[in-house]
Amino acid sequence: MRSIPVDTSKVNFIGTGKAAARAEYVELSDGSRKRSGEQAKDENGVPVWVVDVLVDDDESERAEVVAVKISTRDEPHTEKWKPVRFVNLVATPYVMQGTGRVALSMKADGIESGKQHQQNPAA
Repeated sequence: MRSIPVDTSKVNFIGTGKAAARAEYVELSDGSRKRSGEQAKDENGVPVWVVDVLVDDDESERAEVVAVKISTRDEPHTEKWKPVRFVNLVATPYVMQGTGRVALSMKADGIESGKQHQQNPAA
């Protein structure tokens, strides 16, 4: 599916301080999937991490946690309750298996940190 760039100047993300290795999945002969026990890697062999952030939207009644995938050799970090800015954030729509509902997969090249940023070394 086509990835859609996200205008991060119009969306505020707040750090949760949480990041985890993205699990790698394998497809079984019956078409189902299960975790392989390994960390997922991108097309360049770089480990993929999932960073959780809160979406700060004054027009919404409830907060929402969004998971953003980042490929980097070192575990990415966000400061709890501090603004987070992503480098080249994109959203890819997909249909969830089992429910048929449309969801968004979020991916970024890195996290800005002042003038520096953590970024995928292959990007």
